[in-house]
Amino acid sequence: MTKYILHGGAARRDTEDNKEFFIEIVKDIMDPVNVLIVCYAKDKKIWEEAFESVKESFKKALPQKHLNFVLAGHNTEGFKEQLKEVNAVYILGGNTHILQEYLEKVPDLVNLLKNKTIAGSSAGALVFSSYYYENDDDTYNKGLGILPYKTFCHYTEEKTNKLKKLKGFGKNIKIHAIPEEKYIVIKK
Repeated sequence: MTKYILHGGAARRDTEDNKEFFIEIVKDIMDPVNVLIVCYAKDKKIWEEAFESVKESFKKALPQKHLNFVLAGHNTEGFKEQLKEVNAVYILGGNTHILQEYLEKVPDLVNLLKNKTIAGSSAGALVFSSYYYENDDDTYNKGLGILPYKTFCHYTEEKTNKLKKLKGFGKNIKIHAIPEEKYIVIKK
């Protein structure tokens, strides 16, 4: 069974909710846990910095857990091999369109993710959905369709009209409206 954890965004904030999110990613996996950190939605210039920051967030939330971290490689073939070696994958937020473009090039992605814990924050959560609302450019988009849902990250009550528009976009399927620092778990 594959466990998907969709986070509403702002995972870098040092809060109890975010600490629980990082715990959720690895809590069902026996030590040592190999975690692949995917920064494709971010500018390549800051991948290393983002990688170090995420490692600290995990270590702070799980000081007793034995964690090994790997930064996802630039090319598709290397990424496929990395996926075979890890128990968990954490996909950071950023530009959803760039992230989706990259992941669409990975052959057999669904099977490569099987029986792992896959966590995504903001763009990293949106990309797996059938449809999603992109806050950065105020657009409604078709995702990879790995999860049969519509997803709205960074949700607040002030965005109710945008949520209504997402309901009418694409097929009539369930919507997950996820506020910042909150997450949902989907087992598939």
